[in-house]
Amino acid sequence: MKLAIAFLALTAILAPAAMASPTTCPTTTLDIYIAANFSCTSGNLLFSNFGYSGSANPSGILIPASGIGVAPLTVTGNEGFQFTDGWNVGTQAGGASSFQDSLISFTISTVNHANTLNELTLFFNGSHTGTGLSGVTEQYCAGGTLQNCPAGGAGQIKVTNPPQAFNDMVFFGATNTVSVSKDINVTSGTNGTAAISQVINTFQQTGVPEPMSCFLLGSGLLGLGLLRKRIQRS
Repeated sequence: MKLAIAFLALTAILAPAAMASPTTCPTTTLDIYIAANFSCTSGNLLFSNFGYSGSANPSGILIPASGIGVAPLTVTGNEGFQFTDGWNVGTQAGGASSFQDSLISFTISTVNHANTLNELTLFFNGSHTGTGLSGVTEQYCAGGTLQNCPAGGAGQIKVTNPPQAFNDMVFFGATNTVSVSKDINVTSGTNGTAAISQVINTFQQTGVPEPMSCFLLGSGLLGLGLLRKRIQRS
C-alpha cells in the first residue's frame, strides 16, 4: 500500500515536467519580440526574425505591436505561440465598412539543426455578425524564407468565420527551418461586426515522443524499479 501511494505521489510530481518544454520565450507583447536581434527557444525550437505591420480603417483603430499579447506554448514536440488582442470592428455611420489587419511573421528552426519540423497548425476563435468577416491566412515556407522559398516548399493555411473553419493544418517533408507570415483580419462589411481575440500557432516535430507517452514510459520504468527493490527486500 505504501509503495502504491509513493508511486502515485511521484507520478503526480513528474507529470507536469514530462509535458512541458523549457522556454526562454517571454509572456509579453509583440513589440518585445520584434526588437532587433531578438530570438528565443522552446524545447528544440528556435524562434527568430519577428516582424510586424498593421493597417486599419479608420486609421485610429490600428493595432500597434505593443497591443498584441504573445505567450509561448510549451507542449513538448508541439511548441508554438498564442497571440491575443481585441481585434474588433463594426460598420461605421452611413454603412461604411471598417477593418483591422495585423501581419505577423517569424522563423522557426530546430536548435539541434535536425530535420524534424513536419507540421504547422493554426487555430483562432473568430466571430462575426451580419456582413462581418474574420479570418487568418498564413503563408509558410518549409526549408527556407518566404522571399526565397525552394521549389515545393511554399504553401498556405487558413481559418475563417464565415464559413466556420476554426483550425487548419499542413504536413510537409521534415526540415530544420520554416518561415511563416500570418495575416489576421477582421472586416465589418456594410452591416455587421467581426472579432478575434485569440490566434494559436503550433509547430510539430517528427520523432519527438508525445508528452503523455514520455510520462507513461517514465512512470512504467519507475514502477518497475520500485517493484524490483521490493522483491529484493523480500
